[in-house]
Amino acid sequence: MDTDFAATVIAVIEEGSISGAARRLGLTPGAVALRIKMVEAELGATLIGRAGRRIAPTATAARLLAPLRALVAGTADLKRLAANEQDVAGELRLGTIRTASTGLLPPLLRRLAAVHPHLDIFIEPGTSLELCERVLDGGLDAAIVVEPPATLRKAEYFIPWVTEPLILIAPPGTSESDPLVLLRTEVFVRYDRRTWGGRLVDAYLRRSDIVPRDRFELDGLDGIVALVSAGLGVAIIPDWVGPHPQDTSVTRLTLPPPIPTRTVGLYSRSVSARQDLIALVTATFRACMTRSVGDATSF
Repeated sequence: MDTDFAATVIAVIEEGSISGAARRLGLTPGAVALRIKMVEAELGATLIGRAGRRIAPTATAARLLAPLRALVAGTADLKRLAANEQDVAGELRLGTIRTASTGLLPPLLRRLAAVHPHLDIFIEPGTSLELCERVLDGGLDAAIVVEPPATLRKAEYFIPWVTEPLILIAPPGTSESDPLVLLRTEVFVRYDRRTWGGRLVDAYLRRSDIVPRDRFELDGLDGIVALVSAGLGVAIIPDWVGPHPQDTSVTRLTLPPPIPTRTVGLYSRSVSARQDLIALVTATFRACMTRSVGDATSF
């Protein structure tokens, strides 16, 4: 089977539409549909059906998705391993949380593109939990995520990259300097407790015996900063590496110890055919980390 055609089937299933797969692959919708028909003819099975107005993978396609991914990845890995050792090539599917996509990721990709021009990197955004699940099911090779709160299983591997202390932010011009007083008296903009970072905030509040006056809860740190800047409350967030929202101003206060920290790093499977590329990503990140921190802006 032509692995490009197999990759087309995978793209249609993941994107949920022929037009989405066409944009991702740089093809016309007609070319995508033709490739699907040719794969279906070769396998003697229908892979893409319809659910109302939307397309949907058939049960056969669902069973074949993992083998198709393995076929495409295996072929790419064979080509990469057969290439000159100095000429790193192939594709790496990398997930990233939102803050890392604007802070840690750009200098990393800039250096990888300059040093390894034949390495193609597909980026998928998401929450830490979503991305870890995508890595385990084979949809991604690795992901930049918040360190998982539970003990890692044998199939999982996490390399810490940066540690971000949690801080309290308050509206500009706030005169009170005691963060615990502010947490007890002001409206609280909560970092979503469904996220791993949000759980760190919740645990700190519990240890400090503080029950804040919750009014807003969201998982976007940029959004939290914007609400606090607008005078809508105070919040506890990680002091993340990277640019922060423009046209916002907040008062930053250090929390009383023990100060919780959010660790961000690279999550992958402990055994992967692309382990060398995953190791290359971490080595490249460490090589450019000093510059990326220096380029980062603060509140």
